[in-house]
Amino acid sequence: MLQNLVLIVVIVLAVFILMRLTAGDPARMSTPVFASDEILQTYREQFGTDKPLTAQLWDFVSGLPKGDFGTSFRYQEPVFSLIWQRVPETLLLAFTALVLALVFALIVGIAGARWPGSWIDRFGIAASTFGQSAPTFWIGLMLVLIFSVNLGWFPAVGFTGWKSLVLPAIAVALAVMPADLRVIRASMMDALNQDYIRTARAFGVSEARITLFYALRNAALPLVTVVGIDLGYLLGGTIVTEVVFNYPGVGQLAIDSVNARDYPVIQAITILTAMVFVFVNLVIDLLYMALDPRIRIEA
Repeated sequence: MLQNLVLIVVIVLAVFILMRLTAGDPARMSTPVFASDEILQTYREQFGTDKPLTAQLWDFVSGLPKGDFGTSFRYQEPVFSLIWQRVPETLLLAFTALVLALVFALIVGIAGARWPGSWIDRFGIAASTFGQSAPTFWIGLMLVLIFSVNLGWFPAVGFTGWKSLVLPAIAVALAVMPADLRVIRASMMDALNQDYIRTARAFGVSEARITLFYALRNAALPLVTVVGIDLGYLLGGTIVTEVVFNYPGVGQLAIDSVNARDYPVIQAITILTAMVFVFVNLVIDLLYMALDPRIRIEA
């Protein structure tokens, strides 16, 4: 936990410094091209970018314990409330994609480990290779072309209901599914070849119980780690998908803020995503003890 605290401090400082090293003046982005120097200076004073970097850093850091990430340059709203308005859509997309990826990976991965070389095993390997090699934006564009433009089954952009969620969720799920599928297949194949599985078979335990209650529990530990990485990616890496589908989530807000050099919004999104990622990995470390009695005994 102490290491995670130090890591978050480093992330906060790195985000602040790197944002100031990027090209572009927020005041110039918010004014017409022909704006005078006096107008630009007024905007800089309003944004606080005319202050020394140390003063800007203190203003930023002093507000973090209170949840104050500043005011958006572009929207002129508190940053936290601006992000909070987009969080439900991003969480809905992330967790829907995670469920789709896990269900597919578990079913196909377990079946592939149970019957290596079968048609479902070959199908899983092909799907995993496709999901890992195809860029997410290309998958999104192909889904729009096929299921929105040609077939008209789902909306192409925006968010108007559950139908608007289907195509973005599939595109994101295909990005995280390959790692889940490979890990569960390899872990299950290893578990099914252990001595305790042979002993269970010798005692007449059914194959379904052996697979689901004995092998899967031991094969789940590596999958838990991968799911934690997936969560970090899904909460911070749905940006491309949200842009392709014009999905009103945090990713779309991040892209708009980058284009406008909206420092407070970009800083807040990056730091909050990093904090969630660190927290999820900490929870996964604690879950290991619940899933594996050997870790509790060693502790």
